[in-house]
Amino acid sequence: MRISVFVPGRLHGFEMALYFQKMGILNELVTGYPKKYVVPFGIEKQFVKSIYLNEIINRTTNWLGLGYPLDFLACEAFDYLASTIIKFDSHVYFIWSGYGLKTIRKIRQKNPAAKVIIVRGSAHIDEQEYLLKKINNSTKQQINPRIIKKELEEYRCSDYITVPSSFAFDSFINRGINKEKLFLNFLGVNLEEFPFKEKNIDRHKPLIFGNVGTLSKRKNVLAIIEVLHKLNLNGHNFKLILAGQIDHESFDASILKKYTFIDYRGKVDQRELHLIYAEIDVFIINSIEEGLAMVQLQAMSCGCPIIATTNTGGTDIVKNYENGIIISILDDNALEKSIIWFNDHKDDIHQMSIKSREIAQTGFTWDDFGKRNLDFIKKILQN
Repeated sequence: MRISVFVPGRLHGFEMALYFQKMGILNELVTGYPKKYVVPFGIEKQFVKSIYLNEIINRTTNWLGLGYPLDFLACEAFDYLASTIIKFDSHVYFIWSGYGLKTIRKIRQKNPAAKVIIVRGSAHIDEQEYLLKKINNSTKQQINPRIIKKELEEYRCSDYITVPSSFAFDSFINRGINKEKLFLNFLGVNLEEFPFKEKNIDRHKPLIFGNVGTLSKRKNVLAIIEVLHKLNLNGHNFKLILAGQIDHESFDASILKKYTFIDYRGKVDQRELHLIYAEIDVFIINSIEEGLAMVQLQAMSCGCPIIATTNTGGTDIVKNYENGIIISILDDNALEKSIIWFNDHKDDIHQMSIKSREIAQTGFTWDDFGKRNLDFIKKILQN
């Protein structure tokens, strides 16, 4: 068996490739990362093919604050170059959505028996467009229409589509994709990289809440800040630790200096993130739309209870009032009630911390993720 993985950056493509390498079935990893940055992750040099033109385009446009049409150019550049260097002897190709239509067509010509699996890290792209408009209260196009058109064609041309959460899975069903074409595979976490630390809460000290990830409108971090500010005005003394880069287009960075209860750490190297999670009593992810935010599993592995919205993949990993609380999107009232609940039940946080780690290590490691991929591959090839 030979497997190819095509990922424009890193995402969870490296973890996927690492497992296939361990099983002796990795044929190639085509990535937007330069080879010298890939090898330290443990992927052997002979498997790596590096195309980083798309990364140069994306990082430049982000730095300049530009969106489309240049984002589509990055997708097309990676797709075209990948189609010229791929191996045509793989049995299965995992290809990240938006980056593979030309590559898929080339595979169909050269290796028609191969199975093509589109990897979609979020909801169906039409659902994503709908939710982004909802966030911004706008009728303006949020995603480059050429990217939408391309992704929809990729869905059609692929044999299967893999998604990381029940939320994403349901979004495809609701948009008319046959469930037989879908493969739900939850993402994972490295338990050693994110070690467990019990939460022993001092009842007389204020709770520390936290969020890790891009500060943006999509992540709805501003609502977390506003709710905590309101509660602090009413006599509480909650703290908020934030870590991650700022999306200056949708998030006003000046607010980080406006409130003294905010402790902004900037962008933190992943190897140091466990130290942030160790300081946080309760992790909040208030996003309007994500596939399965990996920071949730990282925080859980480190022993954090979670407050998560339904659209983050949280419903698959958070058991209400056992290791966290699930709330609806754009529901500040529910967020406020959840924060108050944790404040009123500080003695429960220790047990919820243990439960979070338990869940993370039972079915949500990267080996679990890889094994599910392998089992699925065996099934479709046998069929």
